[in-house]
Amino acid sequence: MGSKRFLLLNGLGTRIRRHAKDHKRVVDLFAGSSSVGWFAAEKTGKPVLAVDLQRFSKALASSVLKRTVKIDSTFLRKKWLDKVQHSRTESVYWERASELESKAMFRSQVGKARRLCRKLSRIGPVWNAYGGYYFSPTQALTFDYMLKFLPERGPWRSVCLAATIVAASRCAAAPGHTAQPFQPTGSAGKFLREAWKRDPLACAMEALNEICPKHARHVGKAIVADAIKYAAKLKKTDLVIVDPPYSGVHYSRFYHVLETIARGKRVSVSGVGRYPPIRKRPQSRFSNVGQSEEALKKLLANLATSKATIIFTFPKGKASNGLSGSNLVKMARERFKVYPHTVSNRFSTLGGNNSKNGRAARQRSKELILVMKPRQIHNAQQSK
Repeated sequence: MGSKRFLLLNGLGTRIRRHAKDHKRVVDLFAGSSSVGWFAAEKTGKPVLAVDLQRFSKALASSVLKRTVKIDSTFLRKKWLDKVQHSRTESVYWERASELESKAMFRSQVGKARRLCRKLSRIGPVWNAYGGYYFSPTQALTFDYMLKFLPERGPWRSVCLAATIVAASRCAAAPGHTAQPFQPTGSAGKFLREAWKRDPLACAMEALNEICPKHARHVGKAIVADAIKYAAKLKKTDLVIVDPPYSGVHYSRFYHVLETIARGKRVSVSGVGRYPPIRKRPQSRFSNVGQSEEALKKLLANLATSKATIIFTFPKGKASNGLSGSNLVKMARERFKVYPHTVSNRFSTLGGNNSKNGRAARQRSKELILVMKPRQIHNAQQSK
């Protein structure tokens, strides 16, 4: 997964601000963590539409795009997190969970934690699905109470939900966001213990302090939709930011924990990764080696039909889904006038194995930033 925060400081942000001046709206077509959408909402003065297959992305985007004023994070702490801190101790499982975690977290204790979290809880979805794996029992209870006591509606609710998602991503005992959870082995056990010591309330407060001051200059929108299909609905007055998946592994494998939290509903899980059923995990054609090229062709065709201006980011080299920067440039030039720019970047491998011949968790790469203009618009501009 590319670090768009880094790219925003390394050329992408400058291009978004420059080209947004000539357009009525900015569209973040594969919104992901929403760092690009948040940037555009704050810096361009244009309404932003965020589009993604996953609900957690919509939740993150909505927390900033749908409001035009700051929110007092201290107020939300008192209204929300203080209530969570008090109420979680009323759970019949809190005392047992706390006592268990007060002891050294070796394999036997992790086994006890997992058995404890099998006991039915109706507070929220995290305890039974992920307690003893991605989260310690007390962390799992805390996240469930955070969901239970979310403000009922409006900006407060969207900001608190986003803070819950961010806190969960920072507490998850897994490499590469929420890949398979660490196991209590000799090599991974220390990382499991370290993650289980993180305080969800402190992480949520940090997230509130980050999100609350941010706001759009004009009210925007976030939706759950297939970006390829939605591209055909865009207009020539749109500036469209495109950052499709380039992993050969579906991102839903790594973000299902955040997706469950965004939905706030109980889910059946199985396997080492605690995965929900495949039908409940969004699937992108870009993450299928056999479908990725056709997906890119269809996306470019729909974008060309819209006559919008595009800023497209993609690795310069070959990605694990079979596509490469040279593939992209060649296909794009069939429909657009393309202005390429190359930058250095660091990206996540969604969990490295750190073995001698394996992959590191983060690697350096060259990334393309392509500004793409429909040919007829480009020609008209050239004739002026």
